[in-house]
Amino acid sequence: MVRRWLCWLCVAASLAAPRADAGANRLQLEVDYPPDGAVVGESTCGLFVAGRAVAYERVLRRFDVAVVIDTSGSTLGPSGADINGNGVVGAAITVPLGFGRGELRSSDPGDSILAAEVAAARRLLSLLDRRLTRVTVVTFAGLSPGTPIGQVHGRAARTREPLTSDYARIERALDRILAEEPLGGTNMASGIRQATVELLGMDGARSMANPESRKIVLFFTDGQPTRPYDTPAANVRAVLEAAAEARLATVRIYSFALGPEALDGPVASVDMAKLTGGSFIPVRNAGDVVELVEAVEFAQLAEVEVRSATTGEDAHPFGATADGGWGGLVRVEPGINRIEVLARASDGTALRRLLRVRLEPGVESPVIPKEFSFQRNRLLEACLQDLRRNRRSAEASRARAIRKELVVEIERERAKALRRAAEQRKVLRLEVELPNAP
Repeated sequence: MVRRWLCWLCVAASLAAPRADAGANRLQLEVDYPPDGAVVGESTCGLFVAGRAVAYERVLRRFDVAVVIDTSGSTLGPSGADINGNGVVGAAITVPLGFGRGELRSSDPGDSILAAEVAAARRLLSLLDRRLTRVTVVTFAGLSPGTPIGQVHGRAARTREPLTSDYARIERALDRILAEEPLGGTNMASGIRQATVELLGMDGARSMANPESRKIVLFFTDGQPTRPYDTPAANVRAVLEAAAEARLATVRIYSFALGPEALDGPVASVDMAKLTGGSFIPVRNAGDVVELVEAVEFAQLAEVEVRSATTGEDAHPFGATADGGWGGLVRVEPGINRIEVLARASDGTALRRLLRVRLEPGVESPVIPKEFSFQRNRLLEACLQDLRRNRRSAEASRARAIRKELVVEIERERAKALRRAAEQRKVLRLEVELPNAP
């Protein structure tokens, strides 16, 4: 009872206390590619331009990100999307467990909610800058592997990989999670606390903390808290207590509520984000989380714009990542081109960069650093999709124009043919009694 009272004091204090990272008043904007003054060659989709922008207070912070994955039994259910890309969308099926009980599963395990969570984590990894962002993975349920079913107070959350900038290790951890069978209830509070332990390097952590990093939690769940207590209210309070403790440690939570069950009772997911100054992201169709994870932004930026001052055109396609990375394709013309990059922080602070490049047809562009290859390839894919859509649209428009021209031509030829037929009848002195038109 004493601990419960103290934790509610934590909630009240966290609501009143100012965040250490609130109100950015400095901004860093870097253009990593191309180099200023570079000579570049032609590209159908435009020149690749990429960099990073981060808002901060006293010192430029790195990011430490905890990806928290729900592995409760309900994540065996279908996500509603073809996550594994095999052309089949897993449907809901019930697997009998005996004694009149059944378990909801996806007919294609590769399309389960757990598979969608893991795919979203992979998508996030592909967008982060490993030079400045470390990642750890935590899983939670209501039981630990090997815990007897009747024991509901077992260790519910585990660190699957400590903070690292070696994303290959994170990928392997995600492989292991996906290979395991989800089990148990939903102890959301334990997931928050385990993530906080890792980010702060507290007792029991496997990670080495960075006191200067900005600490972020991406929290995925498909349900409502059902552990460690027996009543919904007690379990929600446990989540709020854990979130309040995280806030006092300047940890910011971005929560994803996946599917109808999570959205029918979202208070825990909503308030963990609200308490910590993060964001709540509702995902009605769980499979959409793979795309929606790209909308997360924790670099405290309001916008980044890239445009050609020479042509007046904005970069298209263009994309920005959660940790401040950005990139786009800019159309350039032969000769000198001026490219402007504008970054604006959430507090209104703005910074502008200008670079000049010279386009010479037939020239090889500077080598794109390996860390930007994935980003550029995604932009090129988007560009090619646009080109295909434009081509199909143009083809459809052309087809309509051709059909219209053919109709006109047919009517013209029909009129000519009717005149020639009349002339022939006169020449041949044919008397043909034509039927009346219907």
